Order: sequence, then C-alpha cells, then structure tokens
Amino acid sequence: MRSHLPRLLVLLLCVVASPAALARPISSEAQFWYTVSAQGPIAEPFLYYLEAQPRFGEDDARAILRAAGGTRVTQDLSLWLGYGWIPVWVWDGDPALRQNESRLYQQLLFTPRLGEVRTVVRARLEQRFLPGTTEVSHRARVMLRGALPVAAEGRLSLIVWDEAFVHLNSVDSGPRRGFDMNRAFVGVGWKLGDHSAVEVGYLNVFTRRPTAETDQLIHTLSVSTPFNFM
Repeated sequence: MRSHLPRLLVLLLCVVASPAALARPISSEAQFWYTVSAQGPIAEPFLYYLEAQPRFGEDDARAILRAAGGTRVTQDLSLWLGYGWIPVWVWDGDPALRQNESRLYQQLLFTPRLGEVRTVVRARLEQRFLPGTTEVSHRARVMLRGALPVAAEGRLSLIVWDEAFVHLNSVDSGPRRGFDMNRAFVGVGWKLGDHSAVEVGYLNVFTRRPTAETDQLIHTLSVSTPFNFM
C-alpha cells in the first residue's frame, strides 16, 4: 500500500493546482477552521453524530453545527439523516450576526480498510434553506479519504482527502446549478487514545462564484478533534 502513496499525493496536488488553470480571476484569503466531532452507537444498529465547526476569516466568521442519526447496515456501511445550522457573523464595527442557513442532509458512509489504509467514502445530499430566498437549494457532495499509519506504532498517520460539491438546481438570488466547490486536504493525525485523535493540516478550498467577479480560493489551517466510538 505504501507504494501507492506517491501517486495519491500527486493526484491531490493536481486537484489543488487546478484552479490556477481557470480563466476567471481568483481572490485568495487565509482562514482557520476547527472541528470537534463525536460519533458512536446509541443501541445497535442505531448511531449518533454531533459536530461543531467554527471558521474564522478576515472579514467574517461562521459556525457549522450538525447533528445526525444513523443506522448501521453492515460493519463498514451506514445510512444517516441529519440537520445543520450555520450562523454567520460579519466583522463590521462590532461583530454582528448577519444571516444564517439551515439545512437537512442524507448521507451514505462507507469505511472499508484497504490493507493498512483506513478509507472513508462519504456521499451526502443537502437541502439548503438560504437567507434571501424561499426556494430550496439542493446540493450533492462526495468525499474520498485515506489515512495511512506511518510511525509511532500506528499512532501517527498521513491523511489525504478530497471533497467535491455540485449544485443540483438553480435558485433565484442564490446558487446556480453546476459545480460549486472542491476541498483538498493534506495533513497528519495523531491518535490520542482508543477513541480520540487530533488532525492538523492544509486545506485548499476552491469555490466557483458565477455571480461574482472572481472565484474564491481559501488557504486554510485545519485542525480537528474527532471522537469515534464506532
């Protein structure tokens, strides 16, 4: 499996570099994202998931709060139904709450092992209730992730993942149908205990903004603390 690692890294770097090849101008900024999450069984086969993710940028900040319930289909496959709330604050004088978004989502989670590599395939459908419109925006997103233990008796891992987002419909005064964004991550994870870890790395977020003059590229320091009891 280690022989495939260089190919995986090259593929991810190509994804990260792809926005530079686009004709539209791109605006860039730096942000910090922190995620704390927990998932585990309620009573087999039923599962729970909780997440809080504050994000801090130069002009604004937001927090993504998610909760979901799931059911285990097999040891590596589960189905989920969840809700998310995303308040946004804009730094304009005193910090002020400007808007917020609510969303429902349905998710398929597949977590097989490929030799030493711990993999995740996550497919999610979202129904987004956005400020400024009464229409519902539908979005699909797919994430592929791999974590390879590299040292410290498996406690230290190299982590690579990529997630693509696509709008499924157009909304007046809102998102347009088609490609939305891509997120690509390279970092490391350190296992704190049997059920907890910390992951730190670089997250490249490219967003297509057809109604704006520029697309957006966010260079993100991403830190997460997952608690996994599954």
